[in-house]
Amino acid sequence: MGEFLARLSRACAACGLLTRTITTSDFRSPYAEQFSMNVQRQLANDWAFTVGWVGTKGTALFQTLDGNPNTLQATSPTVRRVDPTRGVIRTRANAASSIYHSLQVSAEKRYSKGYLIGAHYTWSSFIDSASEIFNPAVSGDVAVAQDSFNLRNDRGRSTYDRPHRLTTTFLYDTPKTGLLSRMLPGVPFNGFLTFQSGAPFTPLNGTDPYLRLSGIDSLVGNSIRPNVLPGVTLAGRSIDELYGVRSQLFGPVTLQNSTTGFGNAGRNTLRADGIGNLDLGIQRNFDIIPDRFRAQLRADMFNVTNTKNFGIPESRINSGNFLNQWGTDGGRRRIQLALRFPF
Repeated sequence: MGEFLARLSRACAACGLLTRTITTSDFRSPYAEQFSMNVQRQLANDWAFTVGWVGTKGTALFQTLDGNPNTLQATSPTVRRVDPTRGVIRTRANAASSIYHSLQVSAEKRYSKGYLIGAHYTWSSFIDSASEIFNPAVSGDVAVAQDSFNLRNDRGRSTYDRPHRLTTTFLYDTPKTGLLSRMLPGVPFNGFLTFQSGAPFTPLNGTDPYLRLSGIDSLVGNSIRPNVLPGVTLAGRSIDELYGVRSQLFGPVTLQNSTTGFGNAGRNTLRADGIGNLDLGIQRNFDIIPDRFRAQLRADMFNVTNTKNFGIPESRINSGNFLNQWGTDGGRRRIQLALRFPF
């Protein structure tokens, strides 16, 4: 009996060291409070102008925590954790919050005289303490805080923050008389134009010499950040500019701050290049049997100007590809042709 209890005790101890994912005892649905105020006015026939403020406050948002983090004081890897009798614990909790404010302006012309147009501009700020919970891919944002004992230190620009966004949509029907009607009779054009700020991302150290996130990093990645050299400012600098002086931006690959094991670079302090995109569509109807059977030929052109809109580059400073946005797929022009026979 004594031997059985001893084996059972050892088995229970081994089970405690297993990696697990849990939720907190008070885990619940997050909630958001939305605020808005708009003023609309008709400027002329068929024209409407709108200006307003839209805000959202997110509370008790989902966040992934290191439920049994390592501590710097211990020296043996087997007893580094807060609770040495347990292993890696990935905890889902309602620990994050967010705040969003935006100025939204739009001008719209209803369809008349053969065309319509709408233009919408948003100037916004989106701040949160966590934007990712599952972390399917590391793109400069990791679903765990750098310092599990100071979650507020990770509060910064949201991964979804886009300070500026301008969109324009239009539709134009060629006139039934005149020179243009002879070349393109009854051909409607439509288009969509987008200009948008790039996505923010976090510079990552690429190594964890103090093993602060050892174990949890195999589940959600490693969010240890580097130290920014004194006097260096990252905000407001383009990827082109940063790439040109990237060897001067940060210190060595290993962390300089030996007292805490964390870098001083802020979360989402870098920003990828923005987006500029124009899509166009054109169609032509043909009567095969008048009033009974017709054909429609349509061409849709995406990224008409063939502009390269690069994505978030490699964010780990120990990578030779660090900040190389040109290694991402910037997209290309695409044209689709379709023939329909509505009846």
